[in-house]
Amino acid sequence: MIRLNAYITSVLLFVMAAPSTHAQQKDVTFFVIGKHAKFNQSNEGDLTPVDFSFFSEIFLTPDGDASNAFLNMPTGERIRFRDQRLVEGPDKDNLLLIRGAKRFSTYADLQSWYPDGRYSIEFDSPSGAVSNAALEFPRNGLPSPPTISLYQDGVAMCSMVDSNKDLEIRWSNFSQGSADESGILDDLIFVILEDETGRRVSHSGRPFEGKPFLTYADTFRVIEASVLTDGMEYTLTIEHAVLTDVQRLDTVPAMTTYAVTTQLNIKAVAAAVGCASNKTKDGTTVRPTTESQVVMFYYKDLADANYFYGTVLGLDKTLDYDWVKMYTTSSNGTVGLVAESEGAWHRAQETNAVMLSIVTREVDAWYSRLRGQGDVTFLKEIETAGPIRSFLVEDPGGYTVEFFEWLDPSENTH
Repeated sequence: MIRLNAYITSVLLFVMAAPSTHAQQKDVTFFVIGKHAKFNQSNEGDLTPVDFSFFSEIFLTPDGDASNAFLNMPTGERIRFRDQRLVEGPDKDNLLLIRGAKRFSTYADLQSWYPDGRYSIEFDSPSGAVSNAALEFPRNGLPSPPTISLYQDGVAMCSMVDSNKDLEIRWSNFSQGSADESGILDDLIFVILEDETGRRVSHSGRPFEGKPFLTYADTFRVIEASVLTDGMEYTLTIEHAVLTDVQRLDTVPAMTTYAVTTQLNIKAVAAAVGCASNKTKDGTTVRPTTESQVVMFYYKDLADANYFYGTVLGLDKTLDYDWVKMYTTSSNGTVGLVAESEGAWHRAQETNAVMLSIVTREVDAWYSRLRGQGDVTFLKEIETAGPIRSFLVEDPGGYTVEFFEWLDPSENTH
């Protein structure tokens, strides 16, 4: 009997100490904490970074309610959620929201204000209180931004689309997206169309609301012609969201996310023609779009190269096969490492007249990191030449790797 009482006491203590999340069953569908990057896409398909930001959202059920909602930061700061139900205009929504204190020009600046680590959410609701719903950001980083393509009747369209035809929206492969091993929620894609007044006229859907939504495996979405108005300008946004620390808190999903959106400005015009018919001033056609760039290096010993780029440089690996590895160097740049073999297109060379140039605003930090490794071959110390400040190292295959920063912003075409 003494053992039974001790067991019951231990169970009660555990329940009392555990986060109270029962309120979510009736009032909240899910909540998320996210880091985000936004890009603009030109008519030619070029992507330009706009800013980096932080957010957190608590999505309410149709009849749900929540108040006194706060986000607790790893730094100890406590931030209050804003009730978007009380907002007038296009931002009005059935959720509680935190937008970061500012938007940043680099991911490093975002990280300095909103570091990886443990966050927690708390709020009150009619059915109870949530006091310590804890989530963490692993050190994964942001996925590559999607590139948007538009089609009507199978014809590629540019900034002008036909207001009388359905609009098929496609995007580049969500290569960092994957299924959730726990089976709660796969990585997500959102497609949103807003008119020139900021009104949301089409949304691909949110999870856990009983309606269709998109995941990493989807490749297109069709917006019906009835949504488009002749002469109206629109902003089309596609988001790729990698979900991390996905868990159920008393059956309700919660997660952190690294999300990237690309936005494209379009205009609906009756009888608009496809890109192939759009001529530039010199009579040539608009060039096809590109999604990203990969440089491929060939090696006799792939293990040493894999160690250099993955451990010495610490780049994120996006592809891992016996014969090829790929690492991201930026939001849309990748270096591929290929083992010399019968099926390889090239052979490794004794001397390589190829340079991998990595553009960074943190040349000194990279220099200190690599100097601290001890086994890195330096070809050139930090120096300033023309519009750049840079240094050079050599990788295990004899390829030159340059780290440089633009000194004159007008020279930066990247």
